[in-house]
Amino acid sequence: MRKWRFRILIGILLVPSVLVLFLLCERVRGHVSLGRYKRQLIAKGEKLTPGDMARMSSTGENGAPEIIAAIGQLKEGNVLPKAYPPRMRLTPAGRAIVCFRENQWLQDKQTNDWGPLAADLEANEAILRRIRAALEKPVLNNDVDHSQGFKMRFSHLLPPKSLTHWFGAASQFALHEGSNHDALENLIPETQLPRMLAQDRLVISELVRIAIAAIGRNGAWEALQADGWTDEDLAALQRAWEGLNFATPMVNGLEGELVFGQVCSEEMRKSNEDTFQALYGLEQYLGGEERPSWERMLRDLPGGDAVADFFKKQVYCRVWRFAWLSQDERHYLELMEQLLTITRTAAAKRSFAAAQPAISRLEERSSKKNFYDRLRYPEPQSAFLLSSVVKKAMRAETERSIVICAIALKRYFLRHQQFPSSLDSLVPEFISSAPIDYMDGKPMKYSLNPDGTFLLYSVGDDAKDDGGDAISPAGKTNLRNLWERKDFVWPRPALPEELEDYRRKPN
Repeated sequence: MRKWRFRILIGILLVPSVLVLFLLCERVRGHVSLGRYKRQLIAKGEKLTPGDMARMSSTGENGAPEIIAAIGQLKEGNVLPKAYPPRMRLTPAGRAIVCFRENQWLQDKQTNDWGPLAADLEANEAILRRIRAALEKPVLNNDVDHSQGFKMRFSHLLPPKSLTHWFGAASQFALHEGSNHDALENLIPETQLPRMLAQDRLVISELVRIAIAAIGRNGAWEALQADGWTDEDLAALQRAWEGLNFATPMVNGLEGELVFGQVCSEEMRKSNEDTFQALYGLEQYLGGEERPSWERMLRDLPGGDAVADFFKKQVYCRVWRFAWLSQDERHYLELMEQLLTITRTAAAKRSFAAAQPAISRLEERSSKKNFYDRLRYPEPQSAFLLSSVVKKAMRAETERSIVICAIALKRYFLRHQQFPSSLDSLVPEFISSAPIDYMDGKPMKYSLNPDGTFLLYSVGDDAKDDGGDAISPAGKTNLRNLWERKDFVWPRPALPEELEDYRRKPN
């Protein structure tokens, strides 16, 4: 009997001893693997420390602080900034309403017109003039400190986007009044707004830049529907769009994410609270299916929520920090390095299609994780599918390309009173080379219509040429999104019956 008790005692002691030894081995293995991989990245020239990013900062007169301060001084009026006039509202068929020609618009069930808007713009004109002047300064740098890690604040992201309401409303009002020159004075600054975040070198900043440019695209479309433009004015707007860039800045953003990840890992090594917030801080936004099976099982028990929360914070996070943090850091670095390679390839080849196979392999690999890998690599960022940023950057480049092409076509029409038979006719008088469709890496698609108008389009996300079909495919319901159609088509103005339907049911 004593022998059995002794064996049982040895067994009881042996299990935790083996577990501790296993976790210790995992800790050492992760530390060695991480150190080796970091040396490989440094040898390739990758930036891994905040100091590397700081040395990349631009020098010169910085207009960003002045712009942020001025935005805070803009006075809310009867219309702005909440009830700004719409632009380029799409119809189900893929055409668009020329909104500056409408006498009123609906916002939150309230009808608005141009008179109160004019008063709001006039009350803020001095501040908007200061912002326009600051946007012309050679440097727009928010001095983002990558060494802050989790403590980094992103309060500078929303103000530039809010300016699209002001500049967009001002340009729409000017177009409505037939003052193209005044419209241009707001269209160009709106086009320059993405510059405000280009030095951040963070993916979230790049996504905001892309969103701002998409809003500006709608403004450019509206402007090109107006008569009375001069070639000089359109050339100035075209140069503003030519000055934008999204593929290379997204590469810079992913490089910044490498550094951000390094800093956050060091913070997690020092603090269990920071670790818990990093792994579970976004849980309120995630559905239950995002939780691992062991957690869902715990939560199904009586009082399971409290047990699961305690276990995650006081047991799992501590074990994870000790045994697997270095392994997870290496895993993160490897993921980001693959994304960097994919994005660099897409940028160099100016083609999302060239990167799509590698993206598919990366997503497939990320989705296939066994139970142990899910313990080691919880990947809270997986909810946002970082690989999607490659597509977003290529979409933004495509939109920039198609806007430049549309402006050049308008300039050609002003000079020749007809549109060209091919985009090659625009070279080199209006553009240096045929604009590229960044979704397939080939020239933008173009043809003349029998009525003298033109069809201009990109092949869209699937890189399949559907002949400029702007109909939404099955399963796509967002009629305001040009990308949720078979091809990404530069819209033609709405037909009379579509315009009447819009006035009956403004969307």
